[in-house]
Amino acid sequence: MIRAKFHTIGGEILLAACDCELFGKTIEDESGIFLNLQGKFYDGAEVTEEEFCNMLAQATSANLVGQKVVAIAVKRNEVDPESVKEVAGVPHALLFYM
Repeated sequence: MIRAKFHTIGGEILLAACDCELFGKTIEDESGIFLNLQGKFYDGAEVTEEEFCNMLAQATSANLVGQKVVAIAVKRNEVDPESVKEVAGVPHALLFYM
């Protein structure tokens, strides 16, 4: 499962999504870069892959964390695999439509 939540800012729709098993954690690498997956930003509904894809299609930007969600976005050609970064081995992708 995937945890996903929309944040609406003006006319923009930001999708925050992460693999369910990552929600509630803080991931930090040895250089001090970290991803905080706690709190309200990622605290959305648990959704299926199909529901996540529908949400991704509606978003104007996205913050994606985890093997599952990033792989889906790459498979759908929404994210270039070369732009995926890793924090402590966990994939992270930012997506902006212009």
